[in-house]
Amino acid sequence: MDGLRQTTIAREGALEGVALHTGAPVRMFLRPAPAGAGIVFRRADLVAEGEIPESAARVPARADLVADARLGVTLRNAAGVSARTVEHLMAALALCEVDNVLADLEGPELPILDGSAAPFIDLIGRCGLTTLPAPRRFIEATRTLRETDAERFVEISPARGRRIEVSIDFADPAIGRQSASLSLDDAETARRRLGPARTFCALREVDVMRAAGLARGGSLDNAVVVDGARVLNAEGLRDPAEFVLHKALDLVGDLALAGAPVRGRIVAHKPGHDLNTRLARRILEQFAPDRPSAAPARLTA
Repeated sequence: MDGLRQTTIAREGALEGVALHTGAPVRMFLRPAPAGAGIVFRRADLVAEGEIPESAARVPARADLVADARLGVTLRNAAGVSARTVEHLMAALALCEVDNVLADLEGPELPILDGSAAPFIDLIGRCGLTTLPAPRRFIEATRTLRETDAERFVEISPARGRRIEVSIDFADPAIGRQSASLSLDDAETARRRLGPARTFCALREVDVMRAAGLARGGSLDNAVVVDGARVLNAEGLRDPAEFVLHKALDLVGDLALAGAPVRGRIVAHKPGHDLNTRLARRILEQFAPDRPSAAPARLTA
């Protein structure tokens, strides 16, 4: 791929697994899409059951359609149709530089798989990529945009290329303070470092989440669970910095909802889906996602 033209997957592929929050089994199919289509989720289950027309089943991956950002990202279109827990697939598509794809879902939520983006990256690798006869679109930050919540923040500022710097600070000694910095322009390294990093939580949070109807499909097979200074997963961590790397992965996936790769320096301290998607929406509001220009859009907020 030359990086100058839009891409899609070369052939269809599928994954199946359990949904993190509903706990239900679900299948997902990735299908090629034409230039300018962007990333679109389609609730194939609702179409097959005749509940809604095809047009109402499509949920574009856009930050202005974020309906919930608690413990994952839920998108909802004007017809009220949702696609839930989209962040790991969005991160995988961004890291693999896929601009256009149709993701058919046989349920309201994507499979959590192993809790990372690695299975999605592997699927994209099996599907292969093909270039399309249209220039790639980019957003270039020319001024700083920042979203904050007390001491937490996420911001993007002008820079050559794309870079991400993330820091976290948890009371649990098993997590503690961690930081990570890497170039998103080095796609191979970014995929290798960020892709396998799994979602995580503290043991004390599990019952609270389940009482709220969340994380019903969560287990040690798809999340890192800590209890004080202990990691409860028998296999341990995949990387000493796995916790902060997963936060960086989530940030990449959430900012992909801006609709195009963003050139700039991304810095975040204690990021979460709420701040990430708010920043993505501010970026999106200033640039139409179908902007027909090969030149980078310029951030003017």
